[in-house]
Amino acid sequence: MHSPTLLMLLVILLGIMALTQVASWYLSRRVPAQVFWAGAYLAAFLSAINMLTRSYQPEIALIIGVQITQFLTAYLMLMGARSYMGLKPWPFRYAAAAICALVAIALFFTLVEPNSAVRVILSSLVVGVLFGLCAATIAQGDIRRFPARYLFALPCSIHATFILLRLMYIYQADGFAGDLTQGATIPPFFLLEAVITLVMMAFATLMLVSETITSDLRKLAETDHLTNTFNRRSFLKLFDGAVSAANRRQSPLSVLLIDLDHFKRINDTHGHGVGDSVLRHFVAIAASCLRAEDILGRIGGEEFSALLPDVGPADAQLIAERMRIRVAELAFNGPQGPIHLTVSIGIAQCLPGETPEKALHRADAAMYRAKESGRNRVESWVEAWQLSGTI
Repeated sequence: MHSPTLLMLLVILLGIMALTQVASWYLSRRVPAQVFWAGAYLAAFLSAINMLTRSYQPEIALIIGVQITQFLTAYLMLMGARSYMGLKPWPFRYAAAAICALVAIALFFTLVEPNSAVRVILSSLVVGVLFGLCAATIAQGDIRRFPARYLFALPCSIHATFILLRLMYIYQADGFAGDLTQGATIPPFFLLEAVITLVMMAFATLMLVSETITSDLRKLAETDHLTNTFNRRSFLKLFDGAVSAANRRQSPLSVLLIDLDHFKRINDTHGHGVGDSVLRHFVAIAASCLRAEDILGRIGGEEFSALLPDVGPADAQLIAERMRIRVAELAFNGPQGPIHLTVSIGIAQCLPGETPEKALHRADAAMYRAKESGRNRVESWVEAWQLSGTI
């Protein structure tokens, strides 16, 4: 297959991919990275057209077009990767400055000191480094959880490598007598690589967008939208898994049931908007008292529960007391002044073979004992209560 044929194929494929990326961006605008990837494929499409029509263009126009479109393709790919990973994209003035520098240098080594080698080296190194940074930026996390990230990083790495290999090939072939912008010395193999890797990148970006949307939907289904903690359904599912793990390891598992004291009075006095803010205030305090492996969920209106894996009765008591004290000390700054908050906490140890609902029921019984004993207290469930008939 000759280079013109491959270039035509590249133009057609990039046109299709650019349209697909733009459509994906239009349908999934909540994924900020997609706008960068759509822009990258539009730039790549223009670059391929520029290469295909090189015989009909003045040399200066061709060189300027190649410098701009090839740089933007790599740069926007990288900005999309940074955006996807939660990193701030670089200010566009950096890209504008880089484009101006590349174009100025290219024109200098075309009009003033003609030297295609320098032009080729500079533009190829910049593009190769940008694609390499793109791969390094997104190849993060467990590959089993985020396979699409690595599927995207792979063609980026391959393309960066081939750009550098292409330089070595041209140097060995004719000492840079040819010019990448003219395409005459580019063998079909390198164009075929560009076709394959760009298709792989496009496929991977769509997978990344799908992964993000799926993750958002899962989060909506599993979390309480107000407090961003687990909702009752997902909390019980995690509870069941924690009980199974504790039974396998024969390790302790404690559960706290936490109720905000007189929360109805806060809603009635200050309004539900303030009440919602108070709930978020409590969650922030509770999270600061728990470990990374602990699980916090919203069970009801103002009731929360926390799972404490590998925590026995004594340590669970210490954690609950620390939480109770911090909640009482850190008042919420309401619109009409500070709102003081207290909590009543019940503790239960999960017993071998029991369901999460039964363990929660015992923690609930302990919490109600704390309420009956004056609130702002921590109580642990004990078998003696049932035997004495106090619960």
